[in-house]
Amino acid sequence: MAGSISPHPSLLRRITNTAALSYLILMIVYLVLRFTIQDRHWIMSEINSFAPLLFIPLPILSLVSIWVRSRRALLYLLPIVILVAIWIGPRFLPKNRITQAIPLRVMSNNVSHFNIDPERVARLALAENPDIIFLQEVQLSDQEQALKPLDDAYPYQTRQQDEMRTGMYSAVNITYSRFPFVISKEIDPHIPGMPTLYRNVIEFRGQRVALYNIHLLSPGGAGRWTNLTNNYFVHYALGFDDATRNSQIDALLAYLATEPYPYIVAGDFNTSDFSMTYTQIAARMQDSFAEAGVGLGSSWPAARAFGWPAFIPPIIRIDYIWHSAGLQAVNAWKGDFDGSDHLPMFADLALK
Repeated sequence: MAGSISPHPSLLRRITNTAALSYLILMIVYLVLRFTIQDRHWIMSEINSFAPLLFIPLPILSLVSIWVRSRRALLYLLPIVILVAIWIGPRFLPKNRITQAIPLRVMSNNVSHFNIDPERVARLALAENPDIIFLQEVQLSDQEQALKPLDDAYPYQTRQQDEMRTGMYSAVNITYSRFPFVISKEIDPHIPGMPTLYRNVIEFRGQRVALYNIHLLSPGGAGRWTNLTNNYFVHYALGFDDATRNSQIDALLAYLATEPYPYIVAGDFNTSDFSMTYTQIAARMQDSFAEAGVGLGSSWPAARAFGWPAFIPPIIRIDYIWHSAGLQAVNAWKGDFDGSDHLPMFADLALK
C-alpha cells in the first residue's frame, strides 16, 4: 500500500468527545450568566445555589475519556478541572489557626420541627461543650423534654416565637448561654416577616458581645407550579423564589451596621454559600467556617433524616456562624447527625 489510512475514531470516542465539548460549552455559558445575571432571576439563583451539582458529570466524563483514550475529550474537560481547583480546591486547604487559651465556643443548629431523634441534640451539645447555643425551629410540644438536659449547663436562655412560620407549624428559636445576659431585649430590626428578634449581649473576657439567633425564610416551594407534585424536593425546586429572603438579608445587614458591639449572628440563613447572594453577606460579616473550617461544610439535607443511606452527603451549606470584625474564628467544623435535616455547625471564636 502506498500509505496507511488512519482509522476513524470509534463511535464511543466520538460520543465522548461531543459530550465533553458540550459540557464545556454549557459551563462557559453558565459562568457568563452567573456573573451577568447573578441571582437576579430565580432560575439563575437556584442554579447558583446548587452549583456543586454542576460538577457531577466531570468525574464521569473524565473516566470515560480515559477509558476510550480520548485526549481531545480530556482537553475539553481541562478548563473545568481548573475551575474546580480554583473555586472549590481552596476550601479543602488547612487554615491558619490562631491559638488562644480561652476561645468562645458557639453551636448553631436548625433542629427541625420533624426531628426524628431530638434527644441527640442535647447529647451532642453537651459533648461538644459550647458556651453559646443557637437553636432554630424547636417544636416545644414535642422537643422541650428532649432539650431539658441543657437547662443546668445553660441557665441563661431566651425563646423567640417564630411568627413567620405560624401558618405551617409552631416553633421557637432558643438561645442558650453559660454567660449572663447583661442586655436581653426584643428589638424590631424591620425584617420582612420577622416582627421581633432577641438582642442578647454577654460579657466575654471584659468585652461585650451581641448575639443574634436568625432563621430566614426558605426560598423553596413558594407557589410556582407546586401543584404538580407532592415531592418535597421537586416542590422546593419548582417553587424557588428568594425575593423575600433577600429582602430579609438586606434588612438584617442594615440593622447590624448599627450594632455598637462585636457580634455573632448564627442560624439557618437558607442561603447557599455558592450563591451570589452569599457574597453580599460575606462582604459585611465573616463566615466562621470559610475562615477556619476545612471542606465544603455542607449542612443540608442530612440524608438520614429522610431515611436515606448515611453515606449520602448533604449538598449545600445554609447554616452559618457569622461574626463581626471584632472577632476571629480559631476553628470551625460541622457536627454529627442529630436527628435533623440540618447538620449542626460549631466555631471557636476569639476576640481580636
